[in-house]
Amino acid sequence: MFKLFSHKKTAVIMLALMMQISALPAQAASIDKPENQTAVVQQKILKVENLNISTISVSCLKVTWTAEKNRNYTVTLEALAPDYVYIDNAYFVFQGNDTCYITGLRENNEYKITVEPELKVNEKQPVKPITKTGKTETVEVIEEFPHEEGWTNAMSYERASGLTGQPGAGAIYGSVPDPITGTGIRRDEYGDYCCAMGLFYGTCGDRFLIELENGTQFTVKICDSKGWADDADGDGIPDGRFHWFGSEGKSVLEFIHDGYNPPSCVRYTGNYGCFNWNGLDLGANIWSIKKINYGEPINY
Repeated sequence: MFKLFSHKKTAVIMLALMMQISALPAQAASIDKPENQTAVVQQKILKVENLNISTISVSCLKVTWTAEKNRNYTVTLEALAPDYVYIDNAYFVFQGNDTCYITGLRENNEYKITVEPELKVNEKQPVKPITKTGKTETVEVIEEFPHEEGWTNAMSYERASGLTGQPGAGAIYGSVPDPITGTGIRRDEYGDYCCAMGLFYGTCGDRFLIELENGTQFTVKICDSKGWADDADGDGIPDGRFHWFGSEGKSVLEFIHDGYNPPSCVRYTGNYGCFNWNGLDLGANIWSIKKINYGEPINY
């Protein structure tokens, strides 16, 4: 009898408690929840994917990345050599919003390149840039030539269509109009500009590193010969160093142009010198000419 009474009493107490709880106001059920709790929203970080840097030549690096449609990007450059003094020669040539050629660089130098997406109007999410290191072509010098005094950036031109016989036709085979500088000058699979030079320097197929007095560097390949050219030292004997351009100009390099319509300034002056072609700054005389070995083929 005691146990039965005890069970009944327990049941009555529990029932009374349940009735009291059900009678409480509705807000009491949420008494443990913070009154001002807000949901945490994770902001999307705007960043660059698949950054790649490839070597084009002694003076050019190609930078590519996966770009978002209708998004602008900023590309910055830092030379890693502590005594580098040519940073002002660098030039950024954008082709679309996912490719940038950096020209005006120097042979055998490393550069730190950063790509950063730009925020659009009213965008406020965090931005994460990405950085990689690239290096320009390193060449092997096999012969150095004496410095030529005077006006040597009188860089004239000839048309590629004139190279119909060998060895010129073979030397220029596979070359394309330079897709970076807008010059129309033919360029081969090693990043070399196609040109004609005198026999003093070499023959078709020979390759050279050219440096100008302003620090500009580029490589060329002989695709046509100037032969023994003109008399350079006044002894009455052609010596193959250059052709006279006007009364004072020395055309050491004669670029090979694709087609019949070079840029208007070239048609007017008769040469490519004195102009900056997207970082190929030909506004100075030639400082040095060095014959070099071949490197690795590249893709523009």
